[in-house]
Amino acid sequence: MTNGGTSPSDAAVLARGRRLLALAGDARGRDSAEEARTLALRAAADLERGVRLTGDAGTPSAVRCRALLDLAEARAVAAADSGATGVLEALHEAVEDVRDVSPDLRVLALRRLAEAHGARYRYTADPAELDAADRVFAQAQGLVQRDDPVRAELLAGRGEVLLARADSGGGLEVAAEAVRELRAALALTAGGELRLAERQLLFGRALHRHHTAGGAATDLHEAEWILARAARGARADRTAALAWMERGEVLLTLAGATGAPEWLDLAAESYHHGVRSALRAGEPLLAAQAHHQRGAVLERTAGPVRALTSYRAAWELWQRAGAAQGPQARSTFERMTALGATT
Repeated sequence: MTNGGTSPSDAAVLARGRRLLALAGDARGRDSAEEARTLALRAAADLERGVRLTGDAGTPSAVRCRALLDLAEARAVAAADSGATGVLEALHEAVEDVRDVSPDLRVLALRRLAEAHGARYRYTADPAELDAADRVFAQAQGLVQRDDPVRAELLAGRGEVLLARADSGGGLEVAAEAVRELRAALALTAGGELRLAERQLLFGRALHRHHTAGGAATDLHEAEWILARAARGARADRTAALAWMERGEVLLTLAGATGAPEWLDLAAESYHHGVRSALRAGEPLLAAQAHHQRGAVLERTAGPVRALTSYRAAWELWQRAGAAQGPQARSTFERMTALGATT
């Protein structure tokens, strides 16, 4: 046996699988999808064999759990789907292997399992996957101390799941729970944390959904403030674009609630920033959406000529992205045609 509790042959098979998995990750980073898939399939074959060998040899459960976590990752890369059935099977097995042995490793396995259920929901739209993700995140939270650094990740993960449940008709109670989880996650997130802006964006969305579900007007003001911080502080242009666009929606809601025209001007400005961030991120679809929304606001505040300019920019981007036949693009074209006939 090696120091890690595996026989030399087991260790060699697992090591080779992990090397192949690392190479698959490198290929993904180079946007070489077919190479990544081929390497991941080879990695999965080795890791499956390694898992079988560790089971036959009575290897310590922590060692087998780590092998199963790597197997889940290899299967996810091979399938290009983090919620694939094989991924979930490996993660369920990993969780069971360390039920009474290693709390830290069990938390990691539970978190990965919850994330896999969330990924599966994005593919299947089955609400049961969100329920499962919520339940597993809650299990993981129950195993960590309040000052454990991983707690913020678990809170943010569960908050995102609850936000998805709120978006799919979960109601005021679910939206309120999402706000609580994400507020707690932000309280534990340091100012220089890489994921700060992403968590601020999620929190702003949760506040907006809470208001929509029947919350207070203060939700909108807090959402506008936190989304502006997310947009200005984001290190990733895509995150900034999403935050600017969500802020634009919040500002439109404020305009409707108060009748104050200045909110509309701020919304148009927010969508303009969203366009610029989306273009920097190389996201023409996001930029088209932001241009369209800005055009809709400008129709109300600046007249048809300026609105038409924004709609035309959106239409050009829809075409460039090959999405000109979609419902959003058709809406852009209809407004562009209507305004073009009057200017």
